[in-house]
Amino acid sequence: MLNLDSKLDVTFGPYETYEDSLFGYKASFEAFIGVRDEKATAQLKLFGDNLQVLEQNLPMDDAYKSKYIIAAPIRVVQLLFNAGDVKGPQTIAFNLPNDERIVKDRGTAMVILKNVSEAKFKEILQPIADACIAKEQHELVDFESFFTHTICHECCHGIGPHTIILPDGRKSIVRLELQDLHSALEEAKADIVGLWALRFLIRKHLLPSNLEKSMYVSFLAGCFRSVRFGLEEAHGKGQALIFNWLLEKEAFVFHPDETFSVNFDKVDEAVESLSRAILTIQAKGEKEGASLLLQKYCTITQPLKVALQKLESIHVPVDIAPTFPVAKRLLE
Repeated sequence: MLNLDSKLDVTFGPYETYEDSLFGYKASFEAFIGVRDEKATAQLKLFGDNLQVLEQNLPMDDAYKSKYIIAAPIRVVQLLFNAGDVKGPQTIAFNLPNDERIVKDRGTAMVILKNVSEAKFKEILQPIADACIAKEQHELVDFESFFTHTICHECCHGIGPHTIILPDGRKSIVRLELQDLHSALEEAKADIVGLWALRFLIRKHLLPSNLEKSMYVSFLAGCFRSVRFGLEEAHGKGQALIFNWLLEKEAFVFHPDETFSVNFDKVDEAVESLSRAILTIQAKGEKEGASLLLQKYCTITQPLKVALQKLESIHVPVDIAPTFPVAKRLLE
């Protein structure tokens, strides 16, 4: 996977540990086959080129920052087939492998599934926005913002704490210390630090300024999409944490007409504060801190309940179920 340089993009192996709810150690096999979208892939060089810059500016103590970030190759593909551990939410991107030994020596490879992203935006995120986002911000929900944050989410799995030094001097890995809590906290980290990173790149004039408001509103709509996967699933749990934190900090606003909007005066500070909290817990390997954070914020609060009931009543699908006609024809 890491050395492959071909129009046909293949990923195969035991990677994700979502199914292991005991310790979060045991990985399951999965497979993805796609055709590289050369034009879209070429447009993403910006993110790989700035990973070290993002690492050095992360909102956490400098002592926890890595001086040697290996930029992951970023590939945009049109998915042809997937199999194995792909039940539950259909992924729109992945950054693999997760083995810290390989990541340290070889880096990772990032794959973005563009046709899956487009389908989720059209069939799920747009109807969610129609129902849940305040009228004055509705036009700020767009595919470019959704897709760009997806890319940045995957990039942000590659920065922040991974190999850490514990208070007693032992060398360890965040995944080993946080055990079953690692997946949810890592997904929340990638999402919230992804927003922080986009803002950073916009302020450095490396991304267009018109992305700043739309990325926040598109993300708000996306919170409802992910929470619907359930709080037993890592992505849903991570999104509930973020949504409730930002609502508490008044960065998200719940209106009397049961719609939501972003408070642009408060959202930057709220995003940075949660980024700092999660990154610091990971850097210290504090399982107790992770547990307290998740227990407090990973709940279906009343505003979330209202939104989820509304989406259920108008029959917005929870997820897509891709079919693979090309693969089927080949098998026939």
